[in-house]
Order: sequence, then C-alpha cells, then structure tokens
Amino acid sequence: MKVCGFVGSPRKNGNVDLLVSQVLKGASSRGAETHKIYLNDLHIKPCQSCGVDPAPRYCLFNDDMEEVYAMLGSCDGIVLGSPVYFDTVTAQTKLMIDRCNCLMPYVEWADGTLEFERRIRKRKKGVRTFGCV
Repeated sequence: MKVCGFVGSPRKNGNVDLLVSQVLKGASSRGAETHKIYLNDLHIKPCQSCGVDPAPRYCLFNDDMEEVYAMLGSCDGIVLGSPVYFDTVTAQTKLMIDRCNCLMPYVEWADGTLEFERRIRKRKKGVRTFGCV
C-alpha cells in the first residue's frame, strides 16, 4: 500500500504539516509506503479550463503538477491537509484541486453520448485534515 500526503499550508512544520505527518506515520506503522508533498514548493499554473484533451498526458501544461499526477496515479490512499483561510482551503491547495479537473473530463463518445471519463482507474481512500495556522 502506498499513501501520499499533500500539505497545503505554506508553513512547514506547522499544525497542518504535523497533522498530515501523523496520519502518514500511522499508515507507515501499518506497513504502508508513504510520501509527503509540500504544495507550496511546487510551481503549479492555474487551470485554464481549456477543454482540450491532451491524452495521453493529463494536462497541456508541463509544470510540477506532473509530480502530483504521478503520485495520484500510483498511490492507494491520499491525505490532504490545509489550513482554513477565509472559510476555504489555501491557494496552494485550490490550485492543485483545480488542476485535477482533467483527471475526470466530460467527453463525447462516438455515439454522441456524453459522460465523465475516469482517467485514473485505481480507486483511492482519502483523509482530509484542516488545521489552524
């Protein structure tokens, strides 16, 4: 089992980092391979909602989201941590979430039907943590 933690706080070693680390520590104690990604360290362009299918890639942009996509494709579990800023997640977390839009695009099939297509087939378990700054 592989579990990836995403820290959406700009503060390393802060409350959110501690919460994500503790969840990953628990997963590790049960034999999981764990990885932690600090979203603030990544260079992620904002989603342009372009509607273009860049298959076999996930997105037209070539930035640090490639690391996130690779981790999402290979992991079994996800831990997402973010402080609450103005009743929502941080900008770093929101950038990542928005860029995941292409992981389940709305497509038109040859027969004219429309539906969402799951680009990452492997189902995930998830935990979200919210903390104070």
